[in-house]
Amino acid sequence: MKSNFLRTSILSLITIFTISCSKDDEKKVETPITKATLVLKATNGSFVSGITVYAYDQSTWETIGDNPTFADGQVASDSNGNAVFSNIEYPNSFTDLNNNQNNFRFSAHYVLNGTSKKKVTTITFNKGEQKTQEVILN
Repeated sequence: MKSNFLRTSILSLITIFTISCSKDDEKKVETPITKATLVLKATNGSFVSGITVYAYDQSTWETIGDNPTFADGQVASDSNGNAVFSNIEYPNSFTDLNNNQNNFRFSAHYVLNGTSKKKVTTITFNKGEQKTQEVILN
């Protein structure tokens, strides 16, 4: 009798332990990544490719200004004029201190009619947003 009780108790504990340690089948909720797309166009409406665009969050811009050496990120526009920053969640860009919101400045550096130029545009992001903005290089 004692042997049966002990055997049943051990089997019950093993079963409970196995069931309680099984993996959860719940899928994790993924937070979207903050993404910026700038569409670079000439004044005639054609797309401009090969232009380097620099990204600066608010604090970098206030401290450094438009200095590519210290930009938070950079990309070049593709054949469709798209300069895609696939993830602008740089360290300290979105925190509780700024309510997960930040202003980003995007600076396109290019040459037009032999003259070096810069075009700066600002976009305000909440963490996880994906925004697109058109920039006319004139």
